[in-house]
Amino acid sequence: MRVTVFDIVNGEISANVHEAPELDRVPYLDGQPLHGVGVYRIEDRGEVELQLVEIAAGGGYVMHSSPKLAFCHIVRGRGKLGLPTGSALDNVGPETYVFHPGTSHDWHDIEEDTFLAVAIVPDGVTPDMPGRSDGDSDG
Repeated sequence: MRVTVFDIVNGEISANVHEAPELDRVPYLDGQPLHGVGVYRIEDRGEVELQLVEIAAGGGYVMHSSPKLAFCHIVRGRGKLGLPTGSALDNVGPETYVFHPGTSHDWHDIEEDTFLAVAIVPDGVTPDMPGRSDGDSDG
């Protein structure tokens, strides 16, 4: 998947094109084994992380969560997203998930190579603010 990052260099807008970025294999997360997982870090700007994640068919990503908000777009692939209750959602790309801080989940029963575009950002929303998982859509 081609990745293009736009920036301003010497007052001019430039496009830095990565034709086929190489993903770093990630064998463990917090001491737990991951299977068939690769990550390409597009940008790491302090509080904000942009990454591509691939989970190979037959692979899996253990139960995890983030203290930040995560926007996860399934570009392509098929599998299940597991919740701590033991329930699971079927997922088929393209599909988008938004994980609020602390929402644990895993990726398992991956039937097709799955490619995710992920943005991890500070939450910045407190529970008493409009738009926070209360059905309020004006935020």
